[in-house]
Amino acid sequence: MKKLAIRSYIKTRFLLGLNATQIYEELTVAYGSDAVSYSTVANWVQRFSSGRESLKDDPRVGRPITVVTQQNIAAVKCLVEDDPHISIDYIADVLDISHGSVDTILKHRLKLRKLSSRWVPHKLTQQQRQKRDIVTGDESWFYYRKIKSKEASKAWLSKGQCPPTEVRRQQFEAKTMFVIFFMTTGPLLIHPLPPGTSINALYYRDECLKGLVRKLRKKRPLSTTHGIKLYHDNARPHTNDIVFDYLQEEKINVIPHPPYSPDLAPSDFWLFNYLKRNLDTYQDAESLRKAITKTLNSTPIDEYKKTFKNWIQRMKLCIEYHGDYFEHLL
Repeated sequence: MKKLAIRSYIKTRFLLGLNATQIYEELTVAYGSDAVSYSTVANWVQRFSSGRESLKDDPRVGRPITVVTQQNIAAVKCLVEDDPHISIDYIADVLDISHGSVDTILKHRLKLRKLSSRWVPHKLTQQQRQKRDIVTGDESWFYYRKIKSKEASKAWLSKGQCPPTEVRRQQFEAKTMFVIFFMTTGPLLIHPLPPGTSINALYYRDECLKGLVRKLRKKRPLSTTHGIKLYHDNARPHTNDIVFDYLQEEKINVIPHPPYSPDLAPSDFWLFNYLKRNLDTYQDAESLRKAITKTLNSTPIDEYKKTFKNWIQRMKLCIEYHGDYFEHLL
């Protein structure tokens, strides 16, 4: 809408005896949500009733008074929140301020920019989005006693002063193996192996994967495990026919893992290192399990999402360097 045309209409209807409310209602019927505000209509009706003839803005005398006030900034913010597609001209008409002032508020005060919609092939339902989920996991030993890394154990010493000592890992030091699966939304399965138990294909299927499937069914009641992508390494229990057949039965797709590639496995390049840095010393397997569970559940979701983004970046680097190791570049 052009300012002068709207003001001319307001003046004409006022001269025909209509009040501000009636004129505003007519404009709303004609223009819908694009109509000027009631305050704008009432303001011009007041001016015309006082004998004003001109439809143009009053000339500005002296130094211009800024309209980039907190009140106008808040008003622009409300209008944009109500309609993200709103135009600068419409905001200027509603608030009766200049195009340039609105542009300044949007870009420099509110730090906004206007972008075109992102075109996608199809609007995915929740069930369809769940079919694009990726689950990853692996197993690792966790010791009850925490020891410092070589870097963390370094200390500043005076000449002749002996460095501190750190007891090495002992051959039969207490530890527990954990199998952990996670996705972008957080941990799914945290499974400690009983003492004296080793992982074979049967154990991996019955105690780990079936537990994972139960968690997925609870988390994804619409699509359960159908279409899930599983990424685990090439350890023998993982690639056994028993495991392969079970995953096919559950309609879980396995993402191939290149051999000798811990730099491409999220569990190896992030999860296990992250956990072991944040854990302390514990008396037994149960207190260790509780600590691992608490750490994983309290880890911000953004950390899990960031890990999957880093995974994609690592795969790009792997392609760029023709399959060679690349971690020295990170």
